[in-house]
Amino acid sequence: MAIWTALTLGFVGSFHCVGMCGPIALALPGKNGNKSAFFLNRLNYNLGRVTTYALLGLLFGLLGTGIAMAGFQKSLSVILGIVILLSVFLPAAIQNQLSPSSRLAQMVNWLKGQIRKQFQKRGMLSAYSIGVLNGFLPCGLVYLAIAASLLQNSPAEASIYMAAFGMGTLPAMITLVFAGSFASLKFRNNIRQVIPFVTGVFGIVLIVRGLGLGIPFLSPVLEFVEAGITMCGLK
Repeated sequence: MAIWTALTLGFVGSFHCVGMCGPIALALPGKNGNKSAFFLNRLNYNLGRVTTYALLGLLFGLLGTGIAMAGFQKSLSVILGIVILLSVFLPAAIQNQLSPSSRLAQMVNWLKGQIRKQFQKRGMLSAYSIGVLNGFLPCGLVYLAIAASLLQNSPAEASIYMAAFGMGTLPAMITLVFAGSFASLKFRNNIRQVIPFVTGVFGIVLIVRGLGLGIPFLSPVLEFVEAGITMCGLK
């Protein structure tokens, strides 16, 4: 999928990030110190998030490459699209996975504990570490980007795709740092109402893409599969 979809998803989702992750960015040390420390801490925090997203893209890109080489990339795209659509219409089923006793909840609690430890160190490296850890916290929009990264042509492209997603979130997050709560509660609520629509469209795009209808940019024939089969000597 084109990089612009990652940037768009990141930008639209960034206003949701302001409500979810904004308090962490605002609480970073350095606000009462010099301006350079203030800026660098927040820059390092956001670079940490982008680093995590790029790493996740690389890991899932490796998985996606294996799936493509096996000839299942089209099916994977359709399946991911269906799962994403189900998440829009059946959100409660996913939220139930966040019960206090679930492994996911335990992982989240561990991550939050590590973030608190980094806050106590109050250095530029700790700000970067907080961003890295924050990037692993559960987020539906990150999951969408990961789903798209699985369908990239190589692990490198998947990593770049996820990094672009992270870069798309920067305008709102940087504005938050210097303007405080620039987005009103009403505005953030309006964005939250738009996100399911964007999610649904994203799911439909994945399904159409997996069908390989030969539509340029939207549903191209997935030639990567054919190339993989050729390289394996099966053609």
